[in-house]
Amino acid sequence: MKKIYFTLLLLPTIFVAQQLKNYFIGYSSIYGAPIGKIRGDVSNHITGQQIFIGHNLQNDPQEWVHTLSAENLRFGFSHIDMNKVQQNLSGRTYSFGDAYAATASVDFRLAKFGKVNVHFSPTIGVAYISTNVYTDPDSYIFGSHINTMFEAGLGLQYHFMQDYALTTKVSFLHFSNGGMQLPNAGVNALIATFGIQRNLNFDSVQSKPSKTEKHVKKHAVDLTVGFGQRGKYKIKEAFYRATISPAYSYFISNVIGLKASIDAVYYDQVFNPAVYDDSVPYWGKSYDHWRIGASLGTEIKMNKVSFNASFGSYLYFKSPYNQKTYWKAGLRYYITPKIGVDGTMFAHQFQADIISFGAFLRL
Repeated sequence: MKKIYFTLLLLPTIFVAQQLKNYFIGYSSIYGAPIGKIRGDVSNHITGQQIFIGHNLQNDPQEWVHTLSAENLRFGFSHIDMNKVQQNLSGRTYSFGDAYAATASVDFRLAKFGKVNVHFSPTIGVAYISTNVYTDPDSYIFGSHINTMFEAGLGLQYHFMQDYALTTKVSFLHFSNGGMQLPNAGVNALIATFGIQRNLNFDSVQSKPSKTEKHVKKHAVDLTVGFGQRGKYKIKEAFYRATISPAYSYFISNVIGLKASIDAVYYDQVFNPAVYDDSVPYWGKSYDHWRIGASLGTEIKMNKVSFNASFGSYLYFKSPYNQKTYWKAGLRYYITPKIGVDGTMFAHQFQADIISFGAFLRL
């Protein structure tokens, strides 16, 4: 801990010398436990640490910052020790291993009480997990070393000195590879973090959003095409999918839009229990090469990045499990105002189907 505190004191001098404005660095300790079906029956707790650098957005004039009350943008590196999450597996103790994750998050301010800010903080990241089905063939938790990491929770930030703040947060944590390789039981956990952050070089004057009327293009039509894979159980092979989604959007502002779309998914191989193993329930199986659904949702634009989420109902789907609904969520990056790249996860109930990576064209 002394080394960490020393680093927090030393690094500001480096960054200030480079004339960076409104940045901060920090450290957090992580404590928690997995919840749900995938948890330890011998022991069940996790610990970890995170270091991060962040940018305070209070002086940022961008429209999305003020519309969504965004306060901090931060990038971090986390180590989460899951070796104390242990199961009795075939008469021996199996540990879930270590996770190393690079993350990005935004703090949205919900309220302010004096020196205390209340935040809602969603986080996304890419994690390397040390144990999986290939390091231990009897396991069923992780099908790959590389997994996505999602976290969302409520936190407090207390500015106890001019350039220092104490932070704490309670959140939901999820590791999964989105079904790209099976098994994909993944891990869900409730965690609490406690930390400290140090401002580097802050402007004393806060900017205000421009009062100039900005033109809002209310109507937009776009087409998204993507490709993804669904892993085969415990082997390095996969079933492949293509996705096509034409959509219409109505934007309330330059930040928030409502979206209606048609979502078509093409299967390279249809469900046939005589051809491949059906021992693992998979709600996305189809007797036909195509499934088609209609969905309603939202798009939230944050400069060149946007978050999309929709809930849909199937118009055509020959499902062995009689699936009627689905949902999807993902991120977009606008290379230009009309062209960009897209990553979207399709899911049924709480089971990931595929993650589709592709591109979109907005008309």
